[in-house]
Amino acid sequence: MTVEVLADLLPISDSHGWHRAACRGDPNHEAWFPYPSQDFEYARTVCGRCPIRPDCLGFAERTGQSGVWGGHEFDRGKMIRE
Repeated sequence: MTVEVLADLLPISDSHGWHRAACRGDPNHEAWFPYPSQDFEYARTVCGRCPIRPDCLGFAERTGQSGVWGGHEFDRGKMIRE
């Protein structure tokens, strides 16, 4: 069984287009891991223009991620905000 990790999502050598992620290099780190009561519109806006949004969303679901992935907020792989 292969376990996916974040390095699989954004590898340095990219054959799946991950280098095109709209959030890659974004300095606003807090926006990607908002507290549930915070507005996460900034992250959703960045995700809205991202060409790999569906892949990012699927990665979060499959690997139990928390934070904003693919324009949705997750808590341990469960979507808590769209």
